[in-house]
Amino acid sequence: MEDVIIWNDYFGLLFDDSKGNFPSRLFGYQTFDKNQPVAVQIDNAGACFGYIHSGQLTILDNLVSWQLQREQWFHLPAGCQLILQPFSKVVICQRLGYRGMHVMGGPIEQTGRLRYIDGCTDSLLCSPPLEGDPCLNLLHFPPNIIQTQHTHPSMRAGIIARGSGVCCTAKDAIDLQEGMVFMIPAGAIHHFKTIRQQSMDVIAYHPDSDWGPTHEEHPMINRTWVDGRKITH
Repeated sequence: MEDVIIWNDYFGLLFDDSKGNFPSRLFGYQTFDKNQPVAVQIDNAGACFGYIHSGQLTILDNLVSWQLQREQWFHLPAGCQLILQPFSKVVICQRLGYRGMHVMGGPIEQTGRLRYIDGCTDSLLCSPPLEGDPCLNLLHFPPNIIQTQHTHPSMRAGIIARGSGVCCTAKDAIDLQEGMVFMIPAGAIHHFKTIRQQSMDVIAYHPDSDWGPTHEEHPMINRTWVDGRKITH
């Protein structure tokens, strides 16, 4: 089984899972030149989910021109052009063959809104528009956490947004520092730890979901009543 992969230094395509059950690609970009912005093109092979760890980013496609800063996230229908200002770090997860939406938000909060395993919390930053669609999440680990070993049915990818911790796999214990990009293969056994006085926040892309609105169940139709009752057909 493939193990967890971590990148400290990155610029370009890091991982290509185009033949997987939920085909995705992972990109990471960081800039150092203090005088010169850097332009990057992501092709139109699928929706892009991104997060700005540091610096400033301009995002351009045929409909929008967004100026985003550190700790903001975005979701685009397809490819785009990125213009990274000096000393910026950005991660992009692209869901191949899936058309996304124009959505952006942030800065991220200090903790998650939802309970997660072993005292952690998470927030669903970019929800699946339909059940089964991909999503983007903020995962918060308080200090002194030791997670239960677990797996995921599809790959996970993203960036360490704040703090530090350890990812323990079947083969290794990997130190995690702010700004690192990661990829967890489907089915890989792992858990995360944080030490005393140090929390960790992770931005995590999921290429699929088992939850979300359906044509039969969503807030608009659920709160549309005929003769005082919800429509049932």
